[in-house]
Amino acid sequence: MKKKRKKSVKERRERDKKAYGVLISIVCVIFIGTLSIINLVKTDNKISEQENRSLQQKPEFSLTKLLNGEFSSEYSSYIADQFPGRSFFVNLKTKLELSTGKNESNGVFIGKDDYLIEDFQKGSAQELKSKLDAINQFASQNKSLKTSVMLVPTATKIWQDKLPQNAPVDDELEYLNQVKEKLNKDIQFVNVYDALNKNKDRYIYYKTDHHWTTEGAYIAYVEMCRQLKLTPKSINDYKIERVSNSFYGSLYTKVGVGKGTPDSINVYLPKQDGEVVVNYVDERKKVASLYSNASLDIKDQYQVFTGGNHSLISVKSMADPTKKLLLIKDSYANSLLPFLTANYGEIYVVDLRYYMDNVKELIKTNGITDVLFLYNVNTFNEDDSILNLAD
Repeated sequence: MKKKRKKSVKERRERDKKAYGVLISIVCVIFIGTLSIINLVKTDNKISEQENRSLQQKPEFSLTKLLNGEFSSEYSSYIADQFPGRSFFVNLKTKLELSTGKNESNGVFIGKDDYLIEDFQKGSAQELKSKLDAINQFASQNKSLKTSVMLVPTATKIWQDKLPQNAPVDDELEYLNQVKEKLNKDIQFVNVYDALNKNKDRYIYYKTDHHWTTEGAYIAYVEMCRQLKLTPKSINDYKIERVSNSFYGSLYTKVGVGKGTPDSINVYLPKQDGEVVVNYVDERKKVASLYSNASLDIKDQYQVFTGGNHSLISVKSMADPTKKLLLIKDSYANSLLPFLTANYGEIYVVDLRYYMDNVKELIKTNGITDVLFLYNVNTFNEDDSILNLAD
């Protein structure tokens, strides 16, 4: 009897083991099938606001790309970037990493006093060359325009004393100097590093977000005007208004474990001559302000500046109507743009991550006189949309 009983127990264990295997297989099939269906019907995201970078789009197939391995590499990146529920899994990974004592996760350092600071790792020399070649070629083809480049250092450099000890970040100032040296001599490089570094003890970057504050943007605006021989508006010409004390920015979201204290957001309102007409071209919407108060009710309150990023915005102001600026930019420009309305009667704001029309045609049609490329170092380093200039 004992032998028979042992055999019966063994059979039950085998049966349970098989049933468990079948159950796991069914769950996996359902999970994978559900994700596949979601992938088929959902719209691919172009930008990860949480990670402050462009996401891989579905690559075009070609036999050449398949044979040299480029297609499979791009497709793997595409699947990873567009994976349903990706934000949830990124945050889960972050929590696990920080629980082990790490002071960096998902490209963000937990700095002194809970400052959240982005990592910076330089791209390849060839990538930088391609981007600068695009700008140099653009300037060569538009010699009648006054072309300037403002590459803004981030908190990673200016607040480097807040980084954890021996944080392995690359030197943004070295990167800036490389850009300056390789730009054509007829392009004005606007150096705002010294002005920002001189004021590093002020609130010039958000502590939970990758952007500079409006104060940082104003400091850079004044320095830009000095170098471009423009007359800046005095700080006394603005009414500074606090619009939020509860801003948790992109780096707070990216870390995702409640690290960091809320930031405040200020807007600078001209006391006089501040009338503007803002045309959001794709949205077919005209408003009389560069500030979007409705954005203060959403998570990303930095969108109070121009309502976030758009492919094309045109702005008309009371300034000199003969000065027409083309501003090619990333989101750092959003909080600096209101200051520029004091110096240019018309401003056309292009974000090449979204703008697919011909830039040369835009210049010709609107009689552009000046061009300013305005990017923060990290976005310029990581994003390749500047190459769209060559199209």
